[in-house]
Amino acid sequence: NELVEWSIPPSNIEVIPNGVISLPANFPKEKNPTVIFLGAIAKDKGIEDALVVFSLILQSHPHWQFWVVGKGEDKYLNSLHIPAHVKFWGFASEPKKFELLARAHVMLNPSVREGWGLVNIEANSVGTPVVAYDVPGCRDSVKHQVTGFLCPLKDISCLADSIRNLIANKPLYSRTSTAAKSWSK
Repeated sequence: NELVEWSIPPSNIEVIPNGVISLPANFPKEKNPTVIFLGAIAKDKGIEDALVVFSLILQSHPHWQFWVVGKGEDKYLNSLHIPAHVKFWGFASEPKKFELLARAHVMLNPSVREGWGLVNIEANSVGTPVVAYDVPGCRDSVKHQVTGFLCPLKDISCLADSIRNLIANKPLYSRTSTAAKSWSK
């Protein structure tokens, strides 16, 4: 759509979705509901919104786990207040990344823009649904109400509610997880 806005004829555009090579990640889900943020620890990737979402969920679900996986500039990382209830994993190797994605129940992607949203497909490949903002890239890689849920940009309450509802509704979670695996292929 953006290319068309730049006056490129639609007949000259072909979209080829990114492929993902999913590493074997046959790990059981965590005992307690677990939400993972995976990406660069940067403002545009939504780490600040993710921390707010985690704190909103924690108010009603103190036993849930929240994981942050990724690397960022030390200066920025040091300026963030990462609460004690959030486990910061730092950079993860490919095998560790897929293990964590498989063990988590939901991936939160509050990025303000993605080129495609490869991390969404990686999460889906191990049966982990994604909750993200309805922004370029995420709306291409997350099928709303099928492989995850999309929320209006900066609607943090929607992100938190979508995660809570997804985990609370077992049949919905099962359908979404199964569809996510299929979509990633």
